[in-house]
Amino acid sequence: MAVTIEEVFPAAFRPDQVINHTSGYLALNRHNRRFTIDGVPGFIAYREQGKHLISIGGIHAPSEHQESLLDGFLAEAERRRRRMLAVQVPESQAQFFFERRFTVNQMGTSFGRRLAEFSLRGTRHVKLRNKIKRAREAGMRVAEIGRDIMADDRIFARVRDVSAAWLRRKKKKELDFMIGEIGGPEDRERRTFVVFDAAERVIGFITYVPVWGEYPGYLHDLTRRVPDAPPGAMEFCNLFAMERFVSEGVAHLHFGFTPFIIDPARRPFEKPFLSWVMTMLGRYGKSIYPAQSQSKYKLKWGPDIIEREFIACRALSLRAILDLLIVTRSI
Repeated sequence: MAVTIEEVFPAAFRPDQVINHTSGYLALNRHNRRFTIDGVPGFIAYREQGKHLISIGGIHAPSEHQESLLDGFLAEAERRRRRMLAVQVPESQAQFFFERRFTVNQMGTSFGRRLAEFSLRGTRHVKLRNKIKRAREAGMRVAEIGRDIMADDRIFARVRDVSAAWLRRKKKKELDFMIGEIGGPEDRERRTFVVFDAAERVIGFITYVPVWGEYPGYLHDLTRRVPDAPPGAMEFCNLFAMERFVSEGVAHLHFGFTPFIIDPARRPFEKPFLSWVMTMLGRYGKSIYPAQSQSKYKLKWGPDIIEREFIACRALSLRAILDLLIVTRSI
C-alpha cells in the first residue's frame, strides 16, 4: 500500500512548502525512511544499503533549513558508521555537498514541459501524430481509473498483469527507489490512465503523480505495456492524459529523471573522469539503464524545462556504486 501525504506531513506544513523537486513524490515511497529534526520543516528521504545511507532528491525543505537538515543527517550517518550517498540532487543544492567535501557530478537530466503552450503542430511532431493516429484507427481507447472507470481491485489486477508481462519480456526484475509504484484503489494522489485495445483488453498504462514547487503539475511516472501492444499505444495514452491536464489547468507535465544523460559543459567542481564515465554509461550502458531510448521518448514531446541532477558521495567508491546498484535493483 502506498504512503499517503497525511502519513508523512503533519498539519503544521504542506508538501508544497517543503518539496521543490520534480521527482519529489518518489521520496514518499513506502519503503523509504525519512530523516527529520524536531521543529524543522522538511526531511531527507533515504534507504540504508551496505555501508551507505542513500538519499533521493536532495534536501526536501525550505531553502533556509536545507543546510541544517543536511548537517543533521551527516551527523546521524557518522553516528551509525555509515557514509551518505545522495542521488538526484538538484543543481541548487549541489554546492552544499561540495562544500562538505563530497564528490559531486551530474548523474543525469530531468525533462518537463509547460502545458499552456502544448501543441503537436509542426513538422517536428509528424511521426508522433502519425503514431497516435494509427492507435485511434486501430480502435484503442484510453480511460482514467477512478474517473472514467471504477477504481477497484479488478482493474488494478489487470494493470499489474500488464506490468508483469512487461517485466517478463525485459527479463528483468522491477527497478526500485528511483521510480514510482503502481498503487491501488486506495490511492488519492496517483492518477493511472489505461489503454484498451479494440477487444477491450488492457494493453498498457501510465501513472502520474503530483509535483510541487517551482514547476507544479504532474510527473509522468511508470509506463508499462504488453509485448504485443501496437505502435502508438503509449503515445496515445500520454496525449489523452496531457489533454485532460490542460483542461484542468495543470501548469506542467514532467517526464522524469533519465540517468546518464550528461551535459558536456561541466560545473567547476565536477570530476572530468566521472563525467566521462557517466556519458559512456548513457551511450553504451543499456544493460544497466536504457538511457537513450528513455530520453528519445521524452524529447519527442518537446520539453522546455531541462534540469541537471547530481550524485554526491563522500567519497565515491566501488562499494558506493555497488550499494547504489543493489538498492535500485539494477543488478
